[in-house]
Amino acid sequence: MDAGRRAVARIEAYVEAHPLAVDVALVATITALGAVLRLALIGSIPYGVHADEAQIGMDARRIMDDWWIGPYTRAALGEPTGHAYLATPFVWLFGSTPIGLRFGFGLVGLTAVPLLYLLVRVALGRVEAVFASALLAVSYWHVFYSRVAHSSSTYPTVVLAVLLCLFLGMRSRNRWWFVAGGALFGLGVYAYNIYPIAVVAIGVFLALITLREYRGEAWAGWWRSIAIFAVVAFIVALPMIVYLADPDAYYWDHFRNYQEVGVRDSPEYKDADFFGKVGLLAGQAKFFASAYAWEARADVVDGNGGFRPMFDPPVLLLLLAGLPFAYVYRRRPLIIAALCCLVIIPLPAVLQRGAIMREPLGAAPFAMLFAALPLAAAWRAARERGDAGRYLLMAATLALVALIGTLTVRDYFWRARQDPLVREIYFSEMTTASEYLRRLSTPAVVYFYSERAPLGLESRVYLAPDVEGEDRSREYSDRDASIEGIDRSRPAVFLLMGAYLELLPEIEARYPGGTERISTRDGKTEFFAYELPPSP
Repeated sequence: MDAGRRAVARIEAYVEAHPLAVDVALVATITALGAVLRLALIGSIPYGVHADEAQIGMDARRIMDDWWIGPYTRAALGEPTGHAYLATPFVWLFGSTPIGLRFGFGLVGLTAVPLLYLLVRVALGRVEAVFASALLAVSYWHVFYSRVAHSSSTYPTVVLAVLLCLFLGMRSRNRWWFVAGGALFGLGVYAYNIYPIAVVAIGVFLALITLREYRGEAWAGWWRSIAIFAVVAFIVALPMIVYLADPDAYYWDHFRNYQEVGVRDSPEYKDADFFGKVGLLAGQAKFFASAYAWEARADVVDGNGGFRPMFDPPVLLLLLAGLPFAYVYRRRPLIIAALCCLVIIPLPAVLQRGAIMREPLGAAPFAMLFAALPLAAAWRAARERGDAGRYLLMAATLALVALIGTLTVRDYFWRARQDPLVREIYFSEMTTASEYLRRLSTPAVVYFYSERAPLGLESRVYLAPDVEGEDRSREYSDRDASIEGIDRSRPAVFLLMGAYLELLPEIEARYPGGTERISTRDGKTEFFAYELPPSP
């Protein structure tokens, strides 16, 4: 026992004598864990390419051809183009593939893990930093969105980077940190449509800190730093500001479309009296809370939440347990910033019906911070004990983080992969068919039959851009599913999906001599293809 205590004492002495080395080792280990969860098999899980993802890839190809495509795109019903520029080098490197789309987003999502560590380390302490970043590394919510090519995964990283620069600037009084923070603050407008709500959250935090911390002689120096921050942010955001100054800019169409799914713009809200309006808002808030806390709420936009709430029970309990600790630390600037982000960033999603999980993602790091506070308190309490209970308590805190990570691995890499909602939203059949078409040894005219999508679906255009063909389904053409009128002077492929799989025998009887291809995945038929050589 004495030997064990001496070993522990030596470790603690090393930690005290080499703080930088310890921080580097800790952040590297936690980031490596986050990297495994975010980057492993990112091209195949989730399997399939969401149409919104594909449009980012199509914009990336435009950038490779034209370089500058403006600050805003019509893709995915309107998005800033920062995500397309992020994807471009990886689409160039990996080609028109799922990994080409997602890898850059996975890296940016991963970057949030070390940024949270650094932010909490600077503002609170090492123990809180370890647990906060570890919880973010294994967060199902953050892992899910870091693995798809959607810009919601980028803006939490921007928010963390901005706050880190502000805290380093406040701590060191070096104005170059405010320059860097302002540049990142302005860059965020190119990340995501919902980013302005993060601007509000950071603005409220700065206002509160100004009122509480900077008075008297400190006031003038602080305001000069904030002015530098604001001016740099304005300069970086200027292309977007100029774009938005045009009332006919497509962004405003997106904004009006977004309003249509808002609770306050619904007919029932407009027709309700005061108490009816309050009831509708309360019901929507309850619906939002349930999706995170106690009930599976299928999100048909992203294929998320079909079998579990965003917070698993251990995370939810830690988050609730963290609130009293947050109250104790309420005067600490980071707790004020975290509270601003937790309360303000989710508001647009609370008040609208759709995308209630992707939009508030910027609050995820701060939810994990609050959940980390009781773990950090338990760890500190364990270090003060001198008996065997010390090691049991330390082991229990680490085991709880490991449990959360295990639940994330199970739910994302097993349950979500098999979830019918994920398979439907990411349209695995079209991805498999597109990759088949891209690999055809001889270019062929494709005759496409599917009740779910046309041949021109963005996922197919991104994955197999050189395909030539036509729709034959009743839903997307006037050909009424006809198999006649085929160009036999060239190789041809009949591609059948869903309800049109039953046409295969008729096609084989009408055009004998072809080659049949059947693709299945997880025991389900994804498509039939019938390859016809040209007529002699």
